[in-house]
Amino acid sequence: MKNDNSSVDLSNLLEKPDITRFSPRERILAAALKLFVEQGYFNTNVPDLSRDSKCSVGSIYHNFKNKEEVARALYEEGISAFRKALYNSLEGETDPEKIVRKLIISFLRFSELNHQLSKYLWLCRHNEFMSGMIHHPTRVGFDPLGRKLTSAIKEGMRKGKIRKLKAHIVWSVVFGIPVGYVRDWLDGYNKAPPGKVAETLADSCWRSLRAD
Repeated sequence: MKNDNSSVDLSNLLEKPDITRFSPRERILAAALKLFVEQGYFNTNVPDLSRDSKCSVGSIYHNFKNKEEVARALYEEGISAFRKALYNSLEGETDPEKIVRKLIISFLRFSELNHQLSKYLWLCRHNEFMSGMIHHPTRVGFDPLGRKLTSAIKEGMRKGKIRKLKAHIVWSVVFGIPVGYVRDWLDGYNKAPPGKVAETLADSCWRSLRAD
């Protein structure tokens, strides 16, 4: 899976003329994404993964302990691709307003381009089939994206560009609004694709944060 805005939805890998040129792990994750989204985690078994990935059952168990570990690896790689795409979109940017706007636009465009991955990240109830703590893709965190956003918001408040709001309010605006739109789009309630409304939503989010 490429970790930028041009990344291809993993499910498309299964449509390649010769998928065997991809590693077994990539093919298994691609098959898992397709099957978990289309028929659900509980309705998918290891033979299903074997059939769609063109990997033997033995190969699947060589790469993963069980089906849950496949689901967790897929989720973690999805988070990594999503967050790296957002971070890359902010490269060289220091202005808080531009960072907020670009972040939201990147979020929405990534979600549209990576349609099935977005369904897996935003619509599946992962705690029903993944044990342990589930890290949300939009956690602020201490990775490069989290550090950059925290620094930009604090700097924006210090310079009077952003209202002095509690952190959970800021992140609810920055991440909550776009993820709400994406979820409704994936469910068929919002007809306009995320990329088409990206500029409008970015403007609305910034207006709700900026200091008067």
